[in-house]
Amino acid sequence: MTKEQRTAIARIFNDMIKADNIIEESEVKNMKRLMSEYAITHQEMSDARKIRFSDAVNTLKELSVRERKAFFDHIYDIALSDNICVPREALLLIALQYCLMEDAKKADGTIPAPKPYLISCPTGEASFNDQYMVYLESSYDEERNEELKQHFRLLVTITRLCGFNFIYIPKMVEEFRGMNEQYVKDVISYMAPNLEEAIIQQVYDRLCDMTTVDFFRNVLYERLQVKALHNTPPSLLINIGTSVVPFCSAGGSIQYYTEFLCIPISSGILTLVDDILGFYQSKVSIRQSITINDSKGQFKYFGFYKALFDFLVAPPPVAPDLVFLGQDMKTGRYQVAFKFDDGNEKKVTFTPKEYDIYLQVALKTYKSRTRGLPVTYDKHIKPTIAHLKSKISSDIPDLNYSDQYKPERDGNAYVMRLDKSKVFVRVRTSNCGYDYEDIPILKYDKK
Repeated sequence: MTKEQRTAIARIFNDMIKADNIIEESEVKNMKRLMSEYAITHQEMSDARKIRFSDAVNTLKELSVRERKAFFDHIYDIALSDNICVPREALLLIALQYCLMEDAKKADGTIPAPKPYLISCPTGEASFNDQYMVYLESSYDEERNEELKQHFRLLVTITRLCGFNFIYIPKMVEEFRGMNEQYVKDVISYMAPNLEEAIIQQVYDRLCDMTTVDFFRNVLYERLQVKALHNTPPSLLINIGTSVVPFCSAGGSIQYYTEFLCIPISSGILTLVDDILGFYQSKVSIRQSITINDSKGQFKYFGFYKALFDFLVAPPPVAPDLVFLGQDMKTGRYQVAFKFDDGNEKKVTFTPKEYDIYLQVALKTYKSRTRGLPVTYDKHIKPTIAHLKSKISSDIPDLNYSDQYKPERDGNAYVMRLDKSKVFVRVRTSNCGYDYEDIPILKYDKK
C-alpha cells in the first residue's frame, strides 16, 4: 500500500469519527487499532489534514476489490462503534458504497456503465448544508425529463420521508414564474441592495429561464467550478456534507468544500432513488423527515433555494488564464503564468521534466481522442505531478479554483479539469523573443 493510500485512509477515518461531532473512546480505540493494521504513521495522519474526503476516496479506487471491501468493513465498524449511525455517517457510507464497492456494471453487455464519483466545490461553511438530491445533466435528455415529470410528486414525497429534498430545476423555475414579477425583484433588491436595476433584471431572468443544462453549465461547471465531468450523463447529485481543510486545529486559513456524490442514472430514476434511500435507511439510526409548506407565490430563502440565489447574485471569483510560457531565453527556466484580467501575471517555475509533463497533460486532455496523459508516459510521473502541484500551491496560495489548474488522475490517465477556453501557449512571433502571442491550447501545434 502506498503512502498516498495510507494518507487517504487516515482522512476517511477522521471524517467518520468526527461525523457526529462526538469523539467516543471506542472510536479512538478503533482508530488506533486500524492505524496499526494499515501501518499509518503520525506524518501520514498529519498529511491527511491537507486533503479532502473526495480526494481520499478517489485515491482508494486504485485498491483491489478485496482491499476496498476490507476497508469498507472497517469504516462501517467505526460508524457503528457507538451503536448509533447519524445522518452524516450514513451519507459518508453511501459515498463509499457507490464509489468503492459498486462493481463495473455493463450497460449493454459490452460498454461499461458510467461510474459514480465524488466532486467538490469551495464554499462557505454553511453552504448546501441540508440533504439534497438534484437531477443533473450536461445536455438535455428528453426521455429522462419526461420520466421525472411523470414521477416528480412521488419522488418528492419519498425523499422527504427520509430527510432529503428532491430538486428538479424546471419545477423550481415554475415556482418563480408563478410569483408576481415585481415581488421577486423586490426580494432580490432587498437581499442584494448593491445590485443595479439591470443586474436585478438579469438575476430575475436567470431564475425564471434556468434549465437543467443551464444549472450544470452556468452554475455548477462555470460559476462554481465544480469538478464534474464536462459531458455528464443524466445523474443524481447528492450533497454529502462539508469537507474542512485542514480538518483539525492548525495554523493558517481553513478552507471549506461542499462535496457531492454524482450517480449516473443507468436504470429508472425511481429504482435508483429507492436503492439510495434503502441503503440510507438501513444504516441511519436517527430517522428524520421534512415538512415544508408548499404554498404558492412565496419566495423560499432556505436550503437549496438560498444557496442557488446567493450564487446567482454574488460576483464570481476571478479565475486567471493558464499560459504555458516555455523556456525563458535569458534565465533558461521553464515557466507557466497565471494571467489575470488586468494583465497581471504570476509565474511558477518548473524543472524541464515537470514542465513537459504539465504541458503534455494539457495537450492530451484537450486535443487527444484518448483524453489524458497515460500513467505510463514516464516511470516517475506520479511523484513529478505531486511535486508540480505542490509548487502551484506554495507559489500562488491564494489562487481561486486551484484544483482546476492541477493535473489529477482519472483511471489510467492524468487530466486537466480547467475549461479549455482558459488554457494558452505563449509563442514567440519574432527571433528576438520580445514579441509573442498567446495561442489557445486547441490551436497550438507543437513543432
